[in-house]
This record gives sequence, C-alpha cells and structure tokens, in this order.
Amino acid sequence: MEDISGGPDEGPMNIEEYEKIISTYKISKPKLRGGEVENKSLPFMLSTFRELIKKEVPPTQENFINTFKAKYPDLKFRGIVSRLKRAYLSYVREYHLGYILRKHFKKVIYDEKLDISGVDYVIYYRGIKFNIHAYVNTSNGKYWRGIKNGRHNFYGQHLDIPMDLDKGKRCGKIILYTNDHINKLKKEMDKIVDKKALKKANIGKNEQIPDKRER
Repeated sequence: MEDISGGPDEGPMNIEEYEKIISTYKISKPKLRGGEVENKSLPFMLSTFRELIKKEVPPTQENFINTFKAKYPDLKFRGIVSRLKRAYLSYVREYHLGYILRKHFKKVIYDEKLDISGVDYVIYYRGIKFNIHAYVNTSNGKYWRGIKNGRHNFYGQHLDIPMDLDKGKRCGKIILYTNDHINKLKKEMDKIVDKKALKKANIGKNEQIPDKRER
C-alpha cells in the first residue's frame, strides 16, 4: 500500500500549489447520462488517471480522456465520454482529498487495490483503522455508494465523507473537499474510539468484581 502520510509541505508540491494548478484546468461537464455504458464494466479508469500524474500534478481532463480512448480504441459505447468526464472529476476531487487528510492525520494510506476493494482511503487514528468512502451527496453519488455495498463485503470501521456541492470549495470549475468535512469526520472517529475505550474499561471493571460465591 502507498503511505501518503506527512505534513502538507511534504514532497515537491503542497495543497495550495495543487489547487492553483487545477484552478486553470478547462473542464467540460458531462451532458449525457444513461445508456449501456453506465452499467458496462470498463477497464479500470483510475489506473489511467494515476499513470498520467507527473510530479504530483494530475492530468487535464482532455489528456485523461484522450489517453483512455487511445488505450482502449475498441470501446465505442454511446456516452463513454460523459462517463469518463464524471470519473475524472471524481478522481481529481479524491486526489485533492488526500492532501487535506494528511494535514489532519499522521497515517493515511491509498493504493489501487484499496480502490478496487471499494475503499478510497485508509486512516489509522488513535489505534483504530478507519476505511473512508468519499462521494458527492447527490442522488447519483448515493446510488453508486450503495452499489459499493452490494459489490463488496466490508468489515471493520467504515465511514463516509459525503460532499454537498454547495458546501465544497470551488477551485476553477472543480468543487473540492474542505477542512470542515475532515473536522466532521474526525468527530465521528473520536466518538467511535471513545465508545470502544469505554466498553473496554467497563469490561475490565466487571472482570475485577469478585463473585460473592468466591468469598
């Protein structure tokens, strides 16, 4: 797995530089939705996106789409470009999310195997492993989040980071997660950790109480 832990200034680029770069990107919004391509199994699009990242700089939307089409010229389903456009926006948003997460947490992990298993990020916080799911809080976003639950058998602690588009940070034509989203996430994580700690403490107390029959 790829450990992307560290402070915001770690590596050749920080979050402010990232946002400055993508704010200049030309974005063409998807127009067509539906048709056979929506539920069609396509080659893993994220692999193409990640292959095109150079020195932490993600590809432009046009570069991503053209590269994917060149790699898979036989994929000529109606609406495939619209699906690629939506996927691109999701990938840029989630890639940026990694920068924010590592500002707040010491150990953040991401790799393609995680994504294939239905998890966007793994965070180790206060001794617990949290599996993170990021999605846009729209009917379509919630639909695909539900699809994940049907495709995978999830175990352990799983938390969602739904994003309302009107509460995100606009960066050029892309809407991104903010520190507020992560602060809300951390509160949920703290509740889980504290609840587990309390349960453990209560179990310990019960084990120390002698049985009257043993007196």
